[in-house]
Amino acid sequence: MTGFVHRGGLWVAAQFALLAAIVGIGRLDLLTFSFQAQTAVGWGVIGLALVVGAWASLSLGGNLTPYPKPVEAGTMVEHGPYRLVRHPIYTAVVVGMVGISIRSGDWISLALSVCLVPFFVAKSSFEERHLLEEYPGYSAYQQRVSRRLIPGVW
Repeated sequence: MTGFVHRGGLWVAAQFALLAAIVGIGRLDLLTFSFQAQTAVGWGVIGLALVVGAWASLSLGGNLTPYPKPVEAGTMVEHGPYRLVRHPIYTAVVVGMVGISIRSGDWISLALSVCLVPFFVAKSSFEERHLLEEYPGYSAYQQRVSRRLIPGVW
């Protein structure tokens, strides 16, 4: 348990609990909205998230970990989507959950999806403290790639 906590496992557990709530609440059909193209739009957004997430995961290669602390003997990645934003996998998760919320048509699920943004800002801040310790060039990378989650915006 200590290794789990030390590597940032509580962030991972909280993340998966939030994702499960988004998907689960969306299935409850509590407060729904509906428009004719809702399902197609939702699937399109989910597809975009899958493409971005796969691209980011492939770019990380052996550096991929669910934990916010970098893998031992890892390397800093600056190619692929990491040229545009520092945390593209987090971006893909938020976009995917918004897509799931749109497809399900549940306002509560959509609100929880939006709550992922401050969650990932906090998690990425924790992660970046460790990246700064691990990789001497990370500070310069932060300056070059100033966007944390959304290219050209934030």
